[in-house]
Amino acid sequence: MEFRKVLALRGPNIWANFPVLEAWVDLKELKDSPSDQLPGFNDRLMAWLPTMIEHRCGIGERGGFFQRLRGGTYQAHILEHVTLELQSLSGTEVGYGRARETSEEGVYKVAIEYESEELARVCLEAARQLLHAAVHDLPYDVQAEVRKLQELARRVLPSAGTAAILKAAQARGIPVRQLTPAGMLQLGHGVRQRRALAPQTDRTGALAEAIAQDAELTRNLLQAAGVPVSDHPVAGPAWRLLVVGERVVSAIPQVAGGNGHAADVAGQVHPRVAAHAVEAARAIGLEVAGIDVIAADLRRPLEEQGGVVAAVDARPDIGAFSAHSADAAVQIGAAIVAQMFPEGETGRIPVAAVTGVNGKTTTTRLLAHIVARRYRCVGMTCTEGIYIDGRRIETGDCSGPKSARAVLQNPRVDAAVLETARGGILREGLGFDRCDVAVVTNIGEGDHLGLADIDTLEKLAKVKRTPVDVVAPSGAAVLKADDTLVADMAPKCPGSVVFFARNGNHPVIVQHRAAHGRAAFVREQHMILAEGTHEIRLAALDRVPLTHGGRIGFQIENALAAAAAAWSLGIPCEVIRVGLESFASDLDQAPGRFNLLEINGAAVIMDYGHNVSSLASLIEALGHFPHRRRTVVYSAAGDRKDADMLRQAELLGDAFDRVILYEDPNCIRGRKPGEISRLFRQGMAAGKRVRDIEEIDGAVKSVEVALAAVRPGDLLLVQVDLVDETVELIRRQFTSLGEGREIDLQEALASFRPRVAVKA
Repeated sequence: MEFRKVLALRGPNIWANFPVLEAWVDLKELKDSPSDQLPGFNDRLMAWLPTMIEHRCGIGERGGFFQRLRGGTYQAHILEHVTLELQSLSGTEVGYGRARETSEEGVYKVAIEYESEELARVCLEAARQLLHAAVHDLPYDVQAEVRKLQELARRVLPSAGTAAILKAAQARGIPVRQLTPAGMLQLGHGVRQRRALAPQTDRTGALAEAIAQDAELTRNLLQAAGVPVSDHPVAGPAWRLLVVGERVVSAIPQVAGGNGHAADVAGQVHPRVAAHAVEAARAIGLEVAGIDVIAADLRRPLEEQGGVVAAVDARPDIGAFSAHSADAAVQIGAAIVAQMFPEGETGRIPVAAVTGVNGKTTTTRLLAHIVARRYRCVGMTCTEGIYIDGRRIETGDCSGPKSARAVLQNPRVDAAVLETARGGILREGLGFDRCDVAVVTNIGEGDHLGLADIDTLEKLAKVKRTPVDVVAPSGAAVLKADDTLVADMAPKCPGSVVFFARNGNHPVIVQHRAAHGRAAFVREQHMILAEGTHEIRLAALDRVPLTHGGRIGFQIENALAAAAAAWSLGIPCEVIRVGLESFASDLDQAPGRFNLLEINGAAVIMDYGHNVSSLASLIEALGHFPHRRRTVVYSAAGDRKDADMLRQAELLGDAFDRVILYEDPNCIRGRKPGEISRLFRQGMAAGKRVRDIEEIDGAVKSVEVALAAVRPGDLLLVQVDLVDETVELIRRQFTSLGEGREIDLQEALASFRPRVAVKA
């Protein structure tokens, strides 16, 4: 048995809404050997790990695992349970696990819940070694291994203080993330976030810490604040009080050699003693502080017994206060979190996630454009980069969880719109724990099928459903009504659902509205928002530039999805309308997304479409164009199925006179040079229209060749793979030739005459 790969899905994922390891396990010679066919295996395993009988086995029943073990189960399932048990024995009580066979015989995907990624990975490897020993009757010292794992757990698990804050934040529904191994936490998102390094918060000033370390200065400041202090050492019983904000949340006796498991006596602290402790923390400038008190009896005022405040600690050991009781840790964590986030506050900002097969980037950009009219600083991620308040701070494909976390970590952002692609979900899970709106644009004929064992449309839909699964109860999923696999996601949404489609009479929309649900659709060339029988006439399509006068169907759907999402975020309709009317499908606002240009009298369309569904939609849109001579520049990523490439080639062969095929290092992805072009030639062999096929090496070079050959009256479709580079080329073309400009479809439908216009 060996691991093909082990992924840490740190956010909600296709398995669960919490972190899991996903191990790809090749059983090799054990693929046909269930546990009951391995002599002595079951007895050795049960003898080594008898505690597994007492633990839940990840499916809710006690002892069920061993019943299956005796009946015969495969090593992947056993690995799942052993890894969970080793984590529990190490100090992290986890219980969720699943094992599923992939399409490759003998290879399984095993999902295992974890609290510490480092500990879980070591436990997974230890479980593999343990099973190897049990299969081959080799010696294995389980107790020694558990001791090593427990020692690792002591090093890598959060400190008592950090763990207390983590659990308290989670209990309050506050998003929390550990930023550093030392325990730095981010609580909340964007402009509403706070940070803590237990017991310090982001309001613990360096000056306050310096004061607390200066005994004489501390004494002077406390004395000035009316706190009882002494000019000389005072003997007597010593106590340490933990102050959080305006109250004492814990009090324990200090004894020589450490606090041990001293009981909390906070309930016995006299109100005036507590007031002096709070005043001491305030005088130094600390939100959380340890206050050392010398007093015979905390139940009496200090002045009555000659008691004093002896010291102030800016970094009190929360573990010392909570060592005697798990409940004490919970209460302390809750107090610190409550100090950072008053009741009712969660530190969350509005988050919209956009996924689907096609239209994600356009919908994301349009939605962010609308949201920016309501919020001061919008963070956006998409396949072209990370944008903060409209400024790109990172280039490249940023549609994954790392980019989403970067936006949510930015302290300026007060709303986030996040393109959420399939690859990131499968590789690492989501970059957020919850969203207010999840948009699923479509599934259609799919894309990327065959990768990561996602080989059916149903499996792909489950991946795309992941953001829907974590919609807040007060939020909404925006789903395409006329795409069955998308519409079927509705019951999985914890919040409400808004369906969208061009046809408002689609049965899904009709039924949803009959149940007082929300929908977005088109009627009489107007975008309509509806809730039950109530309708809002949102915008005329001829005033929504993205749709080119309502002629481009897939752009109408993208506009509907974005409008429905903005509506679900509570943005007023008049604001949505202005956003729709001010967003153009041009090189600035939507580069590579059905940009329409006139170059040398030819109509040039630039679009990122790169799968069967998107190509079919593009060809449908081209039906509006009167141009007779048609050229396309096209390719496909090498990790697509042969059948998908052949189907795209068939569509090209029936729709274009000339096809320029290109291969680029960016899209080869494991194929041999020339293999992609060969498949496309094969698919176009029976084409009804294509007369000329040319192969070019390089994506940008192929565009240069095509532009050099266009004539007035031609139509050229450029599939844009390298968006930034291609846009730069087009702008250079405008400048060098003086023959180029961006146009709309109405202009494209008119007779083309040479015009001289340059867009800088």
